[in-house]
Amino acid sequence: MRLIKNTKKNIKLPHKDTIQRIFIFFSLITAITLILSINFIPGRTILKTGDVAPRNITASETIEYVDKKATEKLKEDTARLTREIYSLNLASIENVEKELFDFFSDLDSLRNKFYAATEKQIDVNNEKGNFGIAWTDDFKKINEKYSVNIEDTIFIDIVKLDKLSFNEVQRNSRMSLKNTMQQGIKESDINLAKEQIVNDIKTISTNQLNAAVTGTIVENFLKPSLFLDLEATQLKKQEAISAVRDVKDVIRKDQIIVRKGEIINDNHIEKLEALGLQNPTKRTKDIIGLFLVNTILIILLNLYIFTYHRNIFEDINKIVLLGVIYLITILLAKIVSQISGYIIPVAFASMLITIALDSRLALWVTFLISVNIGFIFLGDIDYMIVALAGGLLSVFSIRKAIQRSSLTRAGLLIAAFNVVSITALGMIHGTPSEFIIQNSAWGILNGFISAILTIGTLPFLETFFDISSSFRLMELTNPNQPLLKQLLVGAPGTYHHSVVVGNLAEAAIEEIGGNSLLARVGAYYHDVGKLKRPYFFAENQEAYKNIHDDLEPSLSALVIASHVKEGVEMARKYKLPKSVVDIINQHHGTGLISYFYHRALQSNGDKSNEVNEESYRYSGPKPQSKEAGVILLADMLEAEARTLNNPTVSRIKTLAQNVISRNLVNGQLDDCDLTLKELNKIKEVFSRILTGMFHNRVEYPDEELINKLKKERVQGENINKKQPETSTKSNKIEKNITSGNETNKSKKNK
Repeated sequence: MRLIKNTKKNIKLPHKDTIQRIFIFFSLITAITLILSINFIPGRTILKTGDVAPRNITASETIEYVDKKATEKLKEDTARLTREIYSLNLASIENVEKELFDFFSDLDSLRNKFYAATEKQIDVNNEKGNFGIAWTDDFKKINEKYSVNIEDTIFIDIVKLDKLSFNEVQRNSRMSLKNTMQQGIKESDINLAKEQIVNDIKTISTNQLNAAVTGTIVENFLKPSLFLDLEATQLKKQEAISAVRDVKDVIRKDQIIVRKGEIINDNHIEKLEALGLQNPTKRTKDIIGLFLVNTILIILLNLYIFTYHRNIFEDINKIVLLGVIYLITILLAKIVSQISGYIIPVAFASMLITIALDSRLALWVTFLISVNIGFIFLGDIDYMIVALAGGLLSVFSIRKAIQRSSLTRAGLLIAAFNVVSITALGMIHGTPSEFIIQNSAWGILNGFISAILTIGTLPFLETFFDISSSFRLMELTNPNQPLLKQLLVGAPGTYHHSVVVGNLAEAAIEEIGGNSLLARVGAYYHDVGKLKRPYFFAENQEAYKNIHDDLEPSLSALVIASHVKEGVEMARKYKLPKSVVDIINQHHGTGLISYFYHRALQSNGDKSNEVNEESYRYSGPKPQSKEAGVILLADMLEAEARTLNNPTVSRIKTLAQNVISRNLVNGQLDDCDLTLKELNKIKEVFSRILTGMFHNRVEYPDEELINKLKKERVQGENINKKQPETSTKSNKIEKNITSGNETNKSKKNK
């Protein structure tokens, strides 16, 4: 159950945003198609059987071509042997259940009519001792209504059943019929199913009459529920046909297909067609095909992002970043494919997307890029497998990385994994050992290139696209960061407060499954706006006079509220990520500056109704993310916890609950999508951490005094005139130490 009533977002995008997205995706599809089609098809010469070759024709690439006749025969045999698929028709089952329900309703009406006539002592039999004509007409109508053929004797048996037996028949009929049809019955198996269901009914009925009646009813209503699914069967056959490996022969790069002056035969034509040299319009078709395939892939990617990553879909900046990474990877693949397909750094894109956007999105994009690599090598699955395996591994290896050194370790892992993949594929295909070693070397180089490219590219993408990667966030936690250093020197109280809020927020977000690193960084910087006027805030006033004592409440509230806007300005000046800037802007929501609001009410006295409450509120917006919502709660709780005179466990828990409840009632958590369960976890984490912060300590004795007492005892000298005072202090120290030890023992025993 959600804590906050979620307002439905209007998924209809503004016209401008829609055009931008269409343009981005269309440009990406076009660019990828053009890259893949460069030198995709060599020049062509149209020849016929019996012609004389005008020149030597050589293969521009190594390809495998298909023995069409053998392959076609194999596919036909596979299609013929593929089993048909039958699907369960739930609508048929529902219709039968409804008819059976209505059938028993009609029977129940007949029974009521029969018992009513019996109670009035009306003769329901005809002169032959059977049910009258009116009753047999009713039986006939029921048979016609439900298209069944139940004998009058069965109807009579049903009508004469007592209520308990009637209910049993109805229950067993419906249950048996439903269970049997749900198991699936073909038209050809209907008779066998009837026999089986009648036998089953005998075992669950209390007497033979009930069993006979139930069996007759079920036999009449039982219908086939499994029907031949022509579409699925055809699809299965197509899948089976698609899985058939073509009978292939190999044409090597630079191999002479036909020599100058040689007579062209069917074998030549087959090889020329395999190389695509016989169709002058094929190049255009190839490009159109590539364009359509990539359109499908990009549409699928678009749908995936729209469905599962709406925040990325609505951010044009992130969409452009994804397109740039995708396009750069395809371009690199096309370039290095001239050397070896095993050196294509797909893991580079996988790691960048994982760090900058989302690990699940990285998995999907890795798959799409691997498909495009298949086009570069004309469907060679080995390169696709190695690229896909290395890319997926890189996602898992850095999914939770927070240091750039993790990328180096990921590169080593990818290199090792590539060697294993290449060796395994080489063993499957019987590749000579020297080629396996050579390809493995390319695979090792792939891992290092992927790591180097990621390390070198990531800082530029972080800055240019304003990405809050885990590495960038981790760097922002360094106290030597300029803004944090200013906060430490210029507003030490605020700095300490921010660190405590960071600890609270990070632990709470970690508990509920959010971005704990973002929560910590956001908490560290959430109050940087206080650097403008640090002594206007209580934590920085120390022993100085409270400046607000001499100011009007409205002016004080204005100054206090301004630290949010000023914090946003400073964060942008120091180029903090947008996600951190948003937290700074939202960490007070539209909350009331209650202290100065109440002062204003008191100072206005009878004119308190003239005090405008909106003038004493933060400008907002309310927290839009879980991280911002937790920081709002942690910020308020940390400040209020300092006012507790005796911060016991129960008082801290009560305070945490009050802070959460107050913001919940005031609507400050409406937009951050926190649930009741998550808020309860947050309360427990806050209470645990604050209890640890405010625990009682044993008073430590003065070291100099202890040394003096030891010296006096060793020397055995008499204490001077101050001895009584010293002795008193000594006793007090020993008492404190003893008391502390006893307290610690007591806690340990508990």
